Amino acid sequence: MSPIRPPSGIHRRILLSTLALLPAFWLATATAQQAPSSPRSAFSFAVYGDSRPMMYLPYKEGQPELNKMFVEMFGLVMPDKVAEAVVKRDVKTTFDPVTKELIKVVMPFESKTEVMTLTLDKAWVTEASVEDTKLLPGVQRTMFRLQGGDWVAREIVKDVRAGRAKFVVNTGDVVWWGNQGRTVTDSPYWKRVNDTMLKHLPHADHEMRAAGLEGRWFMGVGNHEVWGDPKIEGVLNAVPYLKKLGVTPDNLIYKYDFNGARFIFLWTGKYDYRSPSQWDGDRPKYAEQMKQMQQWLDEAKAKGIKKAFITFHYPVFARSGLGPIPAPDNPHKLIAAYAKDLEVVVFNGHVHTTEIYEVDGVKYLMLGGGGAEQDPILPGRTSIKLPADYPQDLYWRGEPPKEEYNYVLVDVEPGGKTRFTLNRFRPWSAEPFATVELFK
Repeated sequence: MSPIRPPSGIHRRILLSTLALLPAFWLATATAQQAPSSPRSAFSFAVYGDSRPMMYLPYKEGQPELNKMFVEMFGLVMPDKVAEAVVKRDVKTTFDPVTKELIKVVMPFESKTEVMTLTLDKAWVTEASVEDTKLLPGVQRTMFRLQGGDWVAREIVKDVRAGRAKFVVNTGDVVWWGNQGRTVTDSPYWKRVNDTMLKHLPHADHEMRAAGLEGRWFMGVGNHEVWGDPKIEGVLNAVPYLKKLGVTPDNLIYKYDFNGARFIFLWTGKYDYRSPSQWDGDRPKYAEQMKQMQQWLDEAKAKGIKKAFITFHYPVFARSGLGPIPAPDNPHKLIAAYAKDLEVVVFNGHVHTTEIYEVDGVKYLMLGGGGAEQDPILPGRTSIKLPADYPQDLYWRGEPPKEEYNYVLVDVEPGGKTRFTLNRFRPWSAEPFATVELFK
């Protein structure tokens, strides 16, 4: 038998070297095929809600536009003719004797027995207190301080810039309305959001851009964002990168994935004062949103994603204020069906206080302490009529809520338990600042 000879043109030494390398090559190839994909890294994000300030009223004594503004405001919660009568009869204004600028307003609040006093400086409401002349006569409860929302924005920006949080999630109601302007340029409200938060956040880094995220701030649209701005011009002007995630004037829901977690944002509706927590979202409608949410969650499971964070404005569970989403449009059963396969966390707002729940394996964080008025602290709204077996609020734990401004840092550990740290500011307290670990 003739000896095997190398093919013409190939040196014997080269052939032998190549053959010697083949076992190592086969081993490396097999190992690469069996190895899991690169591990997903841990990350953190900040979440807060109901961060809008109260009214901006840049009016001087004698300007008729002020009364018109009050009629528009009361018209949000009552018929127009009634609003006109209420403003004429019950709204009292005080002006600075030198500058003639508006500095104080006394007016009705939500019930017939509630009287609210607003203090203004440079056109912004800086403080609001309410007396319930029936339930708590003679007692003024401060329920809003402009400094509270400013503190939340400042601390979140600090955390993002320091690398403590990767990005920010907001559960809605960041502006009062669009009747005084709809863009960062012409709206005092969107300008304030930009000046206190958006423009101070760093640009998206390489890791975020690789995930299709071009900014650091993401929101679930709330009812205030469509008041006077039905096509959400303000939202799309202030955070234009939401368009690339599918947000349009006719579609207010979207999702994205980041480091092995799925984020879903839904739209609960524009608000009806006769049923203030009814899910009447129409872009798309509730049934279509539930179908889309299920599709997004099924898709997440198929991709091996283990954590889902779902954000929408109206709360699934609430013991105070405006109350929870009523049946049959409460999505808890649909959401809870996924808790056996995913770690599911839901962020809500709308009710201007903080309530925490864990129900059927789902964590619910109602975060209403971002800066808006804290009306659930008022008598008659500290608790509402609910079934005896209603889930326990894990934050106040039966105590009446108090004025508080806060946000939560969420630490996501792939394969591990997600941690939630609430940072709060209580301006009335001897110890105003505190950090609280949730779901311990």
